[in-house]
Amino acid sequence: MSNELLLYVAFVLLLGVFGAIFWLRDKQVNLKFAKFELAIEGLIKENYQLKKQLTELAQTPPPVLQNPVDMSQIEHQIDIKISEGLSHKIAPIIENVRIIEQSVNEIKDDQLDRLYNLEERTKSISKITPPSFEVSNESKVVEMYRAGKSPEMIAKDLQLGVGQVTMILKFKKEM
Repeated sequence: MSNELLLYVAFVLLLGVFGAIFWLRDKQVNLKFAKFELAIEGLIKENYQLKKQLTELAQTPPPVLQNPVDMSQIEHQIDIKISEGLSHKIAPIIENVRIIEQSVNEIKDDQLDRLYNLEERTKSISKITPPSFEVSNESKVVEMYRAGKSPEMIAKDLQLGVGQVTMILKFKKEM
């Protein structure tokens, strides 16, 4: 009974440790995602400000220049610079998110494998059955009890547990 209790306690403690590991990993990943969200939010605000400035510039009348300027060429250059700036800032963030996603998936797969292994171990532990009583011991126990010996004496003589002896006697309806 105490071995089974120790196994159950160990199993519960092991599950608690795994739960704590999952919780800590989840907390770390959430913190990293929060940082990335802040960075992306900053980039979105910056993009919004740039677009706002562009629309304000587009609404103001162009100054009269002595040399005519091709506005489509300038807009094209601005678009190129904006896209380059955004790609330089966002590309590393996206790559880091991919790396984090891969590591989280690896951790998840590893933890699932461990959980399946634990389940298999618990199944094999639950399949262990207590040893069966020999028929000759049962008949000896009943004979000795009918001869007037106490269950403690019978257990000592046959090298059995007192609980086994009393269980045999109750099963045979001798007690």
